[in-house]
Amino acid sequence: MAASNVASSFLSIILFIYLARILGPESFGLLSSIFTLVFFLANFIDLGLSTYGVREIAKDRSKASEYVSDIVSFRLVIAAIMFAFFILSGFLSRDMHHLKYLMFGSSIVFFMWALGSEWAFQGIERMHMVFLSMTVTGALQLGLALIYIKSPGDITKVPVIYMAASIPMAVFLLRRMSFKLNIRWGELKRIAMFLSSSLSIWGIGIFAQIYNSLDIFILGLSRTPEEVGYYTVARRIIGTLAGLFAFLAAAVLPSLSSSAFDKDVPRFRSATRKFIVLAVFITFTILLPLAIFGTGIITLTVGGAYSPAGAPLKLMIAALILILFNLPFSTGLIASGYEKDVLKQALASAVLSVGSNFYLMPKYGIIGGCISFLLAESLALIWILCLYRKRIINPSAKA
Repeated sequence: MAASNVASSFLSIILFIYLARILGPESFGLLSSIFTLVFFLANFIDLGLSTYGVREIAKDRSKASEYVSDIVSFRLVIAAIMFAFFILSGFLSRDMHHLKYLMFGSSIVFFMWALGSEWAFQGIERMHMVFLSMTVTGALQLGLALIYIKSPGDITKVPVIYMAASIPMAVFLLRRMSFKLNIRWGELKRIAMFLSSSLSIWGIGIFAQIYNSLDIFILGLSRTPEEVGYYTVARRIIGTLAGLFAFLAAAVLPSLSSSAFDKDVPRFRSATRKFIVLAVFITFTILLPLAIFGTGIITLTVGGAYSPAGAPLKLMIAALILILFNLPFSTGLIASGYEKDVLKQALASAVLSVGSNFYLMPKYGIIGGCISFLLAESLALIWILCLYRKRIINPSAKA
């Protein structure tokens, strides 16, 4: 799992650097704004079913193929509806300018999320398949970008490249899981029963994304594309590391889920303790050096034009440390079935983030966004620690 994250992150960083250099701050900022919106809407395709599937497959691996067929089929239907909505809204619009064409092209990425099944291999703890999928897909994305993206005018090709690169491994993994398309009404109705549990998990993810990435879109409403480009560079570095941390949490989720299901308290506490030790190690070996040398790294990689991203990067790293120490406890709560309690925390942090972003960004720009990010993550960590103490350490305190 660690190897898959390192490999995919490395390829993603190279692709990010290439696109930032070729597209320039203005076009890159525009692409970032659109992708942020589309990636956010992609949450409505998954609805928490991936994390739910990981947890349930960890309990009973014999049902892995059944869960994959049901969940992927359901997500394909949702993706098709959202794609049709985007296309229809475009035809009804009189003004078909460059921005809208980019949005239409980006909407095909919905199917990329719908077809993903790496989560099932996480559930059965076959992490080498996750490594293969993420590495091959990342390599294809980079290769296609190097071939077809040559100037800012090629911006509309980017989402097509993302989708095309994901298809080979998506088909390969689905075949390994003996995927069967289940889109008849009776089957979809059965799949919808999963939502009673998955919607709370989905809510956690969507609210977390609101206060972790929607700030780029909000910044674009009040500031210039160039400033959005600077902010995106810092945000992308933070997002890459946060994604690594999230995958580490996904790797430990099956173990936590099975130990919670079996009431194996020593194993549950051991996994959590190891996650905390790893968080301390990452803080001192990666995050603190990045805060010190961040500006130089940005200048060396994406160019001196993006050097203003150095200041927000340092502030965001403080918030990233809070995320890192939040994950061992929030993952343990979800594994133990307390996702509804975690959902309340995510909602509170999202409200704080959106409100503070709309207030701070028009006045202070990217620094205001960093302050908002730090406030939201501070609230999240304090809330989760209190919740973990109440539900896991001292369960007798339940209401």
